[in-house]
Amino acid sequence: MFTKNNLIELLRNNIVTVTFIKADGTERIMKCTLMAEYVPNAPTNNGQVLLQESESKAVSVWDTEVNGWRSFRVDSVKNVLIG
Repeated sequence: MFTKNNLIELLRNNIVTVTFIKADGTERIMKCTLMAEYVPNAPTNNGQVLLQESESKAVSVWDTEVNGWRSFRVDSVKNVLIG
């Protein structure tokens, strides 16, 4: 349904609400982004390094509600909404 590349493209241009299943089986709804104006010290921070992990099935994002880096697995995503 979603690919890592299209999720990253959405995240680079928007704040996105992602619903996914965490590793413990619970559902999580997270507002996140990769937009430079929200990510501290972009693009020289740790997020730039994390984005280069193309073999990983996880997407590292900036959680706008807790102001920190979080990640989710692409295959766990149930829904994506812009905004």
